[in-house]
Amino acid sequence: MQIKNYMLIFATVGAVSWAYAAEPASGPVRVEEGVDPSSTSTKLFTSQEAGLPSSAREVNVTAPFDDANHAWTLPELVDEALKRNPQTTQAWQQANSLAAQLGVQKAQNYPTISVGAEGGASHTTQPTADSRNTSNQLFIGPTVQMQYLLLDFGSRKAGQEQARFNLISQNFNFNKTLQNVTLNVMNSYYNLDGANVRLENAETALQLADAVYQQTVIKVRAGLATSTDLAQAQQSVEQYRYNLEGARGNVSTAQVTLATNLGIPGNAPLKIAAPTSLPSLEVLSVQVDKLIDMAFRQRPDLAAKYNSWRSQLASVDLAEANRWPALNMNVGLQRDYYLTDQSAPNGVDHQDNASAVLSFSFDLFDGGSKSYQIKSAKALAEAAKADLLNSQLGVISDVVTNYVAFKTAAKQVDAAQALLVASQNSFDSTNISYRNGLKNMIDVLTAQNSLTLARATLASARTDLFNASANLSNATGSLLADGSSIAISNPPPAEAKP
Repeated sequence: MQIKNYMLIFATVGAVSWAYAAEPASGPVRVEEGVDPSSTSTKLFTSQEAGLPSSAREVNVTAPFDDANHAWTLPELVDEALKRNPQTTQAWQQANSLAAQLGVQKAQNYPTISVGAEGGASHTTQPTADSRNTSNQLFIGPTVQMQYLLLDFGSRKAGQEQARFNLISQNFNFNKTLQNVTLNVMNSYYNLDGANVRLENAETALQLADAVYQQTVIKVRAGLATSTDLAQAQQSVEQYRYNLEGARGNVSTAQVTLATNLGIPGNAPLKIAAPTSLPSLEVLSVQVDKLIDMAFRQRPDLAAKYNSWRSQLASVDLAEANRWPALNMNVGLQRDYYLTDQSAPNGVDHQDNASAVLSFSFDLFDGGSKSYQIKSAKALAEAAKADLLNSQLGVISDVVTNYVAFKTAAKQVDAAQALLVASQNSFDSTNISYRNGLKNMIDVLTAQNSLTLARATLASARTDLFNASANLSNATGSLLADGSSIAISNPPPAEAKP
């Protein structure tokens, strides 16, 4: 039956291929009856509508995100993301699945008891020398079977160890998922805050350009400036108006990204409260080797890789145990009830059967299948070990890279603040000189552009510092939802074993 099904599939595909090949390129395409070829949404091999069915659309916005006036702080956003983001539910259910798999492995320590029944009817005709003897019989036989694995040379234990380490690994992956969701929310929050700051700077720059334009209009009327100066001032106003629209678009995009990381639709109303202070720079006084040690002690992804390797080692033990025979005990109880037309009194009779069997089997030759399974399991265990080593190297690189980035961002904030002060002083001085006729329009526009660039540089440096702090915390495995610095502490003493 399976071969016939395959032949039917091949015949169907062949017929469709012939239909396309037989028709000329400019001719009509053969389609199913009742399908409109002019429809751009027509699917040749399915009648289902494209897209997600309405019954499966579960994304919605519920309170408290219906309030567009509430300014969300970072801890509030992280709390909502951990409850709403589908990634957390997915990782949790995957851990539940592996917990159930561990239960499946532990269940093999117990016997399996099953009940069943069989029944039927029979008609028997037996010819004799002068006549025929016929008999009719109805029967039903309930059965009870018990199967118990007495000896398996460690395959059950190895299977349980493999399932246990898989569960532990997934538990750490779940913790890593929580950290990833938190980090994504923090980064998108800081990016949105930076976009808001740049929007405010764009509005300020436009107001400043308009003020310069109004000054130029007054000077032109007084004969102290030319029409060229007025045109240049007007050009500056339009340029900053253009920049303002781009800044508004960046804010909207950042809001969509934050909403998505929260697990709500991107069109949900969302307003955030700005961070109250810059991240603490205390971590910069810590040697990077100590941060690396923290990462090795705290990062859940490393723990997940380690337990994944332990699971592969258990799979080697399982493959080696499966090459030896298993001793099984089977116990069966059965009672067959008969109803015949020529039976005992009342036409009812029964028969009892009981059995107890010990069995084992050993493959003297299997073409090397079990040996290859052991080699495959050992190779996968070595690959998992190499993956763990590669992850350790990646952790070191991650910590050092983010430490340098955090240190650089802190210095850039200081430099950007000094740049802003200098640019503001330069613009104020140039503007005063322009009013008194000592500077021209080009000087004013140059100073204004430098001031606007300095504000944008400080806003970007501030955002980079927040993100660098969060990324470094995540790299060490000590991500904090309030955006504070990394908690530097010595590891707790190991508990004394009894």
